[in-house]
Amino acid sequence: MLDDRFLKASEELKKTHGIDVVGDILLGRPDRIYLFAERAPLERMRLRVISGSLSLIGFPDADAIAMKEILARFDPDNRYADVAGRKEYYDYVYGELTRPTGEPNVTFPLLHEGKRFWIHVLMSPVYRHPDCYSVFITDVTSTMVAEERNHDRSHRDSLTGLFNKYTLDYHYGLRYRNPGFHAFYLDLDDFKSVNDHCGHVVGDAFLRSFSDILKSHEHDDTLFYRLGGDEFIGMLFGSEGEMRGIAADILAKTRAIRIPGMARIPSVSIGIVRAERGDDVIHKADKVMYEVKNAGKDGFKYLTESEFDARDIRI
Repeated sequence: MLDDRFLKASEELKKTHGIDVVGDILLGRPDRIYLFAERAPLERMRLRVISGSLSLIGFPDADAIAMKEILARFDPDNRYADVAGRKEYYDYVYGELTRPTGEPNVTFPLLHEGKRFWIHVLMSPVYRHPDCYSVFITDVTSTMVAEERNHDRSHRDSLTGLFNKYTLDYHYGLRYRNPGFHAFYLDLDDFKSVNDHCGHVVGDAFLRSFSDILKSHEHDDTLFYRLGGDEFIGMLFGSEGEMRGIAADILAKTRAIRIPGMARIPSVSIGIVRAERGDDVIHKADKVMYEVKNAGKDGFKYLTESEFDARDIRI
């Protein structure tokens, strides 16, 4: 039964402003689709439209849509997935939509014919019938374009486009025990002299070229990070042979960099440690890198974690 105040307010708004409470206030947002659904596994859940058009989020206008149709257009190519990992980001969205308690409440991107839509989905159990949901799908594209850009800036180095130390710490915590993990510690040799003699514009150009070499080896969870200055970290996954091949390629391509105004190209020293226990592997790779520098620079050294630990080097 409708509350008397609702009826009075409805009458007053209609009379004084020509506003319909249901059509203009409760269901009146042009950026939102109002739907309802019966509780069901996500793969079988069907959303029926109360108000608004599915064309708002790139689908043909219809009376209903299956949730699996919406998820089929999930766009993994976004800056949040870059940081979290594509599978991890999809699993997060799926987990929010299937949460057993509370109100599923999540924002994610869809892609249709080259156009991206960011949508916010809120599913609220109906108070008098908890096996039914009221569902609100809101187009939040304009807001999320800026949010995504800010997210990317906070996780990447502005000069090189590589991920930064903040993201390194996050990824390390997630993946340091994954099979085949290797830590690369890379330090450019005599880079300070470039800035001193050629200027920072030339030095920045070299850093971008060097970073492009590192990016050429990135895929899936294999990523490089700039700590700042001339220090870089790699979190790589694979065999010893693959790691040695990547290190050799980085060395060769660094020697081949040509920058106008730079007479002498800096080299790079690389320390590599294959994780076994996963105990402070990056710091161990740092120590191995310094052994390369002390041996003449422009090279790499590969150790397993047990080989490093057996030498009782303090880190």
